Amino acid sequence: MSLGERIKKNRNEKGLSLRDLAGRVDLSASFLSQIEQGKASPSIENLKKIANCLDVRVSYLIEDDEVKKNTDIIRKGERHFIESIDSNTKISLLTSSDIEKNMEPILYEIYPGGESGRDYYTHPGEEFIFILEGTLEIYINDMVHSLNEGDSLYFKSSQKHRFVNNGDKVARALWVVTPPSF
Repeated sequence: MSLGERIKKNRNEKGLSLRDLAGRVDLSASFLSQIEQGKASPSIENLKKIANCLDVRVSYLIEDDEVKKNTDIIRKGERHFIESIDSNTKISLLTSSDIEKNMEPILYEIYPGGESGRDYYTHPGEEFIFILEGTLEIYINDMVHSLNEGDSLYFKSSQKHRFVNNGDKVARALWVVTPPSF
């Protein structure tokens, strides 16, 4: 089942119309319809808003459900990923949703001009970022943190934050978020 099909299925199970969900996540009903039909892809920020509104993790929208387990190996070729054309960003999940976990390791690939979204966002928890290659600007409250290859950053996610790749090369970053949001 595709991302759009899972959103539509969950929306219908919750008894929400396209307009209801669109209003709650601050998107147009027509754009949400395009996402459900696989004709458009949401930004990472909007995907999180949709999952939040539907009371599910992002991983529920992109992975098949399986029995929970205590150990998880994800081979390079088996990773589930989300590619947001609007955000010019690709996220590879480094664990699956079929394991009980307290943290979420993610591999981000942010292409030049890529960003988390134009708006700042906040959520409970903490984040750790390690830049594998390239450069990335992390905006936290009113400060800009320019990170280069080998740099790391740790912060409380309750602070308003966002990121942008203002460089001319792909930025690759290992991102660990707690609690898991994907």
